[in-house]
Order: sequence, then structure tokens, then C-alpha cells
Amino acid sequence: MINTPFYPYQTTNAAGSFSVQSAGYVQGVYQDAPALRYSLATGTLSASATAPIWGGMAISESVAPASGYDRTQGGTIAAATALTNLTGFSVFNNAYAWPSSPQSPVPTAGATGMTIPFFRMGSGIAIPVAMDPSLVSLDGGLITQQVSWDFNDQVLQPYDASTATYSVTSATSSYASGVYTIAIVMAAASPVAAVGDVINISGVTSTGAALVNGTQTVTSFTDNQHFSIQITAASGAIATGALSGTIVLNYGTGALPVKILDISAGNGMTVQYNATTGAATWNRSGYVALIQI
Repeated sequence: MINTPFYPYQTTNAAGSFSVQSAGYVQGVYQDAPALRYSLATGTLSASATAPIWGGMAISESVAPASGYDRTQGGTIAAATALTNLTGFSVFNNAYAWPSSPQSPVPTAGATGMTIPFFRMGSGIAIPVAMDPSLVSLDGGLITQQVSWDFNDQVLQPYDASTATYSVTSATSSYASGVYTIAIVMAAASPVAAVGDVINISGVTSTGAALVNGTQTVTSFTDNQHFSIQITAASGAIATGALSGTIVLNYGTGALPVKILDISAGNGMTVQYNATTGAATWNRSGYVALIQI
């Protein structure tokens, strides 16, 4: 007689299905908190902003101008660039009239004067944000574990006390079937920990620099000094062989003053922004951390 396993109380769910058992957080959609929801504030996108705003971003709030400004709309908002000008986090909740399209389905605010909903640091609200996949190591630890914020990619990253950039010894490009594979060798140990880690590259000056510089995802990993990225582009769009320039990986530094309440590994919706096309799309298998600010 063959024994057939039978577990009537065991429940499973597909990643990204948002079932009752799923921790399918959506980046930038704050968790219901009746006592705290009145802390939701609004501001207007600053004329000096150089990129759009979406939910789950670290923002910087400035005092509204003394004249020529609708003060009922709050202060002026731009993306934060360092801990020294971080004042809160944006959310999608109450984000009225943020446009989206089939090519850029994530609602974003990209025009000066658009309303930005946000919560200030210290409000106590819990907000899901995109996180580096390597932060799954925080699972089971104290909620007060230190982390840093990558202001280049708007993602929670492993704690880095003071190293803002990591030098790249070489970046070697090869091409096959419409895809460039760029093998990266670091000068010293870097924070890169696994396939799927988000990195920010700058300093490439070879042909196709605009395609290489910026946010990339690790597609192959040997160790924290040897890994690869892949970029889909037409033949000739990126130089092959050793890429030139003073190439570095950029990271945020210092301890982000938040608590880590939960982690969703590959089962959340996170925002992927393409600075070249301006499109913001959903990654429905994203890594998300629920942070209390």
C-alpha cells in the first residue's frame, strides 16, 4: 500500500499572488494605521527636481517660498540625496493625477508643482520599500539592525558606515544574440552579495556609456569582487572588450533611522525606473522591506 501525504492545514501560495498567507507588499503603499494616517502630508514637486517621484522614495522637504507659491499645498519636494537632507518617504496613497501609461505603468509625478503625498521621519508609519536581495539575511534578527539607503537607486541596502564608492578594476564587455554581458572585477571586497543585487555604476566613458552607467542588476555572481551584469541593446551600442573610464560602484552611507518590521523575498511589487527612457515599470517579483520611519 502506498502512503499518500495529506496535510489539511498546510497552505501554500504562488509568489506574487497576494493570497491571505502572502506578504505581497507593494512598494510605497503604507500600512493601515488609523492613529497615524493623519500624519500623511503633501507637498509639491520642486522646480529643481531632476527625476520623477514615485511611492517608496526617500524625499527631501523644503520650506515653501515666501511668495508666489500656494502654501496650502505644503513645502517643496525632491528626491533626497543623502541622510543630511532626508526628511521622509513618499507614498502612492492619495497620489492624485499621477500619470501612467502602458509603457510606464507606475504612476509618477514628473511635472513641477504636482502634489506629492509623503510621511515625515518620526511619524511611526510603516512603509514598504524596495530592498537589496542580500538583506534577506536580516530575517530573524532584531528590528533595530542597521541598514543604509542607496540614494542612487532608491533601495534599502546593507549597512555601510562610510564608503560611498567602490573602485572597479575592470569591466569587460562581450556581445551575443542582442545581449551584452559585462564582467566586473572589483579592486576590493564590495557589498555585492548575490544574483539580483542592485548596483549603481558611474564613470564609464566608452561607447554606450549611457547604457552602462546607472542602475544595473547582477545576473551572475562568483564572489563580492567578481560578478556580471547584462544589458539588452543592438549590436555596436556598447563597446566590447575592456570599458574605459574611472569606473566605480556608488552606495549610500550611514545608518538609516528606521526599524525593519518585515521582509518579503521575491513576493512584492517594486518600482524599476529607466533613466534613459523615463519609463517606470513594476517588478512583480521584487524584494521588499517593511520599514517603520
